[in-house]
Order: sequence, then structure tokens, then C-alpha cells
Amino acid sequence: MMQQIVSSGYCIGCGACQVVDEGIEIVLNSQGMYQARLESASEKGLALAEKVCPFSNKGPHEDEIGAEMFGNACQKDIRIGYYRSLFIGYVAEGDFREKATSGGLISWICSELLQQGLADRVLHVKKCDRANDGRLFKYGVSTTPEGVMVGAKSRYYPVEMSEVLRVIREVPGNYVVVGLPCFIKAVRRLMRIDPVYQERIKYSIGLVCGHLKSAAFADSFAWEAGIEPGALEDIDFRVKQSDAPASNYAMYLQGGGYKLVRPTREFLGANWGHNFFRYEACDYCDDVFAETADIAIGDAWLPQYDQDPKGTSVVIVRNERLHDLIENARSEGRLCLADSEADEVACSQSGGLRDRRQGLAYRLFLKKKKKMWVPNKRVCPGTSGVSYTRRKIYRHRMLMREASHQFWGEAVFSSSYDVFECGMRKLITKNNKIYKSPISRAGRLLKKTADLFS
Repeated sequence: MMQQIVSSGYCIGCGACQVVDEGIEIVLNSQGMYQARLESASEKGLALAEKVCPFSNKGPHEDEIGAEMFGNACQKDIRIGYYRSLFIGYVAEGDFREKATSGGLISWICSELLQQGLADRVLHVKKCDRANDGRLFKYGVSTTPEGVMVGAKSRYYPVEMSEVLRVIREVPGNYVVVGLPCFIKAVRRLMRIDPVYQERIKYSIGLVCGHLKSAAFADSFAWEAGIEPGALEDIDFRVKQSDAPASNYAMYLQGGGYKLVRPTREFLGANWGHNFFRYEACDYCDDVFAETADIAIGDAWLPQYDQDPKGTSVVIVRNERLHDLIENARSEGRLCLADSEADEVACSQSGGLRDRRQGLAYRLFLKKKKKMWVPNKRVCPGTSGVSYTRRKIYRHRMLMREASHQFWGEAVFSSSYDVFECGMRKLITKNNKIYKSPISRAGRLLKKTADLFS
């Protein structure tokens, strides 16, 4: 099955499989995405890898893991998973919020766990020196609040966990793992088959996820700004602008003698709905809210919070001790958090949920129609409720994903950014026409009319 997962494009490159068999390599492929290389894997190792891979059918899915971990003390919502408590807000103390992507909760929780002696080490993504390492970011280990702050902010960049997961095995202690939904799912599966990880991983913090990007995502912004591919030295994907809504953030780029900050919306590829440099595996994931994590945190993309440029977070708490940690800090005024409800939290990621429910069902249908293998998902393949226009949108988004990798490769080969820009702008124009088609407009009008009577 592992060979089928990799060859079919479902490998997310998380690195968990490498931990169970050192014969498996995790490599950055020619398109800037981590993938498993299985040529030297043993038969026994592949069997274990199938149990930890987040896209394998051999292990439990998100609902099963969630029920086992949280089912006795949490409510469940089909969109956001299990939850003990729901909040929207930010960190009120220190500079956590200022240095964070949104409300600062992830760095605050990690720091608090270290300071209270509830954890010894935090595994999270940190900057690295591209000149020496070849990468802009990678997973690292922090043992102090200061180290945690170095890893603050979102990194829309490919990473893998094999190196830091080996640290857990080699160095005793209590660990916190921060990661994307599929990464946390892989960690949960690893914990089920290896008692060392089960004992040492005390907390998992999940990131609310749109999708994972290849390394070309960062380099494409840099090249558009005049920094040649490979010359980008530093990037901050989420620079807050004091005079703009939270959603209208900027980007910092440094390299090739340039330093600049520019509103992200001005860049080609900034629209996440266009799927530039998206992993194909992300097309077949049904977890937006990191449903297997002890706590999940993301941006509060809601109108009532968007006007605050400092950023606001949605928080889904599943772990009892983390719930108590947050409630105590809230009562002390250290956290500014309002109670929320499942509908509000789900609404903060309405587009992502539509893509991972309706869109996923249609993409699975297309694969099944071609007699192609697909991993088992909690969403059934089908076209029910998927309008003609939405089908066109989903197919075109898949095309844009594939084309972004293709045109980028051609542009780099020919040393011409115009090759990439010209090819993708044509597809963006076509995408806009689909949204503006008469059928699409009629569908929106019918929905508005129905809403009046609902």
C-alpha cells in the first residue's frame, strides 16, 4: 500500500514512516515537496509504515482516534471534531500576540507548558540558514520560552518530522508536538504502535489548515519581487499591517540584496483558492480543524474580528489539562477569550470545510470514475449537491494546482518568470469567468432567495 500511496500522489512527506524504518528516505523532490522514497525499505518496515502513514487505510481515521482520546469527556461536531471548550480571542500579556500570526495562543501555550514543568521540549517549525541548509524552515526543538518565540508565526513551507521524532526516542522527557492535521494524525498513529512515543508525547497542538505548499510558493513571491529562485534568504508570510484588516496582511522578503514589505494581495498566487503549489495529497484530506490534536488553533476569519489588525484566534480545546490551563489564565486576565460555539468556529473556515467535504466528495468521485485507487475518507465519493458550476470550479482548481508546478519548472529552466506568470494568469482569468458565469450567478440568486425564507 505504501508504494501505491506515494505513486498516486497521496504522500504528504510528514516523515513518520522514516521513524519506523530507516530504509525509507524522506526527500525534497524536484517540485519542492517532501516525499517518501521506498526503494530501500524492508518488508517489515513497510508494514509498520502503513500503520503510521496518515493516508493509509491500515490505521484508525480521525473519528476513531478522536473517540478514543476525547470521546468520554467531549462533545462532537461533524465539522470540527470533538471539543471540550471553544474560544475566540488572543493573548493579553507580553508580546505573544504582536509576534504571532494571529492571536498568539500557540506560542503562549507552549511557553506556559515549559514554564509550569508540564513539558520539557517543544517540537515545532523554525527558521534555518538556507545558505548552509538549503531550506528556509525545518522542524526543530525548543526547551525555553525564548526558543519557542523564535518559532512563532505560520510557515507556508514544506517540512518533515523524521529528525525531531528521532529526538523523542533518543532523549527522554515530556514533549509537545505542533503540526498540521495530517502530521498530528501520523503522530497519533505512531503513538499507538510504539510505547516510547506514547509515554513521552504529552501534548499535541494542531494548526487549522487550508493546505500545504511546496517550496516554490515562497520562491515565486521572491522572484516576482526581483529575487532570483534560490536567492531568497528570509521570508515572513504574515506581517500585520496596523492600518488594515487582519486578512489584509503583508509579506516580508529578503535576498539578493533586496529587503521589502508588500501587501500579500498584490502578489500572484496570494489567493489560496487558486491552489498554487498545493500538494496533491491535500486534495484528499478531510481534516480542517486538526481533529486528533489536544488543541487546535487557527485564524478567526470572521467579519466581526477581521477589523482588528492585531489578529484573533479560534481555539478548539479537547484536552482537560489544557482546558484548565486556559481557563485559569483567562480568569487572571492573561488571556482575552470569549466563549464560542461550533457554528461560529466552523464558519471561520467555511471555504476550507466546503473544499474538504463537497469538493473532496467530487474529487473522490472523479478518481473512482477513472478506476483509480483512493484512500478511505470519511467523505463518500459522489456528486450529490455539487452544482454544475461547483464541479467546474473544483476541476479547474485541480488544473491550477498541477499547472503551477509545471509552469514553475518551465520558468526556472528557461530563467524567465514571465513563463510562469503568463501561464498562471490565463488560468486565473478562466477561473474568474467560471465564477461570473450566468449559471453561477443564477445559483447565487436562488440561494439568497432561499435564505430569505429559511
